[in-house]
Amino acid sequence: MKKTHTAWAVAGAAALLLAGTPTAYAEPGQAPYIGWASSVSEDLGTLQIPISSDSDITGIKARIILDATQSEVAVVEGDALALFSGTAQDGIWRTREPLKLDVLGSYSVQVEATDADGDHARGSGSLAYFVAAQIEDVRTDRTKIDVDHRDVKVQGVLKGRWPGTRELKPLAGLPVDIDVRSRAEATPTTDAKGRFSATVQLNEAAEVRPVYRHSPDHPEVLFGEGPATRVEVKQTPTRWTTIRTSAAGVDLGRPVTVTARLERKTAKGWEPFAGQHGATLFTYGPGEQGEWLGEFTTAADGTVTASVSPYNSGRFVLTNRAEDEDPFTASVSGESKEVEVRHPAAFSRFGATRTEAGTVRVEGALEFASNTPGTTTVLVQFSRDGRRWSDVTTTEADWQHAFSVDVAKNGPGWFRARFVAPKGYQAATTAAVQITG
Repeated sequence: MKKTHTAWAVAGAAALLLAGTPTAYAEPGQAPYIGWASSVSEDLGTLQIPISSDSDITGIKARIILDATQSEVAVVEGDALALFSGTAQDGIWRTREPLKLDVLGSYSVQVEATDADGDHARGSGSLAYFVAAQIEDVRTDRTKIDVDHRDVKVQGVLKGRWPGTRELKPLAGLPVDIDVRSRAEATPTTDAKGRFSATVQLNEAAEVRPVYRHSPDHPEVLFGEGPATRVEVKQTPTRWTTIRTSAAGVDLGRPVTVTARLERKTAKGWEPFAGQHGATLFTYGPGEQGEWLGEFTTAADGTVTASVSPYNSGRFVLTNRAEDEDPFTASVSGESKEVEVRHPAAFSRFGATRTEAGTVRVEGALEFASNTPGTTTVLVQFSRDGRRWSDVTTTEADWQHAFSVDVAKNGPGWFRARFVAPKGYQAATTAAVQITG
């Protein structure tokens, strides 16, 4: 029962320390108001008492009672207390020196105060007379881990600040948790000089921190923690090589295939990286939705293939998702050269006739099944025998893709028109039309 009582007392004292110092208030003509007396959080042996009144405080007496025995062990009054902050009518009084008590533990405090008007009041509080743990000289043997070096050695010194003297001394034989992501992964015990050392294995980037946690086995020492050390991961580099497509361009509706190899850097150099998972996309221009081509697993030689029948020009993008499965391996994306997709074009009509002026009028129109070019250029050609062709002129079709042009040609022959296909379009040629005279 004694240990349980002590543990609850420590928990209550810690809660009061975290709550901070209450402010005392008093109304005119009334007795002094005494706030909760407590230990100073960073100096546990020092008692502080907030008091306010409508006139100056002239007398303070604090009785210190050991909770474990309910016996009075000390009385603090007179010059032992001094105004620390505020005024004599509304301030905080502290002991000039830390209290020197024989026993570590929780104490109740009974306070009496008198003001210049002769008004008298009583108050209460508690004193957390414990050793405050501190962890110093924390160091690790590395701040980066890699696939072959995952162990991190953590060292430090556990010390305690004694409440009666403020003396900082090593704490021997106490457990210190080595926390990784706020969970204890190792718990070394301090030696005679308070030193501790332990090794933890990390499988990802994390913060490592030594922590002393209050325990019923050592109720006299309160919680303390050292600084956290961030340990990063040094990843094994990867790269995509030999990203090749089966064709630099395809007609709309035709498939194209990409083949690529994934490699990783080892002590021997770059080697094929087998068994890695990832995904392949075919991306179009900015703002356009790409095509998901599915997930892959690299073959024994590190290769992967994927196929698509794209609706527009674009690129294959391959990404291995190494970090999802192994934080020690870097993810990397590879991109193919652009694959041109050629959209179909055809002449819907074409003709050539001799005009009264003796010229030949060549006219016609084109149609496009999907995309349409910004400019439609038509090349008119002529042949005397229908086999050997020479360029006559070029003309641009109108917004309806129709065109008409007069050319000066005497005598019989053959005419035809060709669509001068820009990037992303298939060429088209009309049938030859004969002019007899």
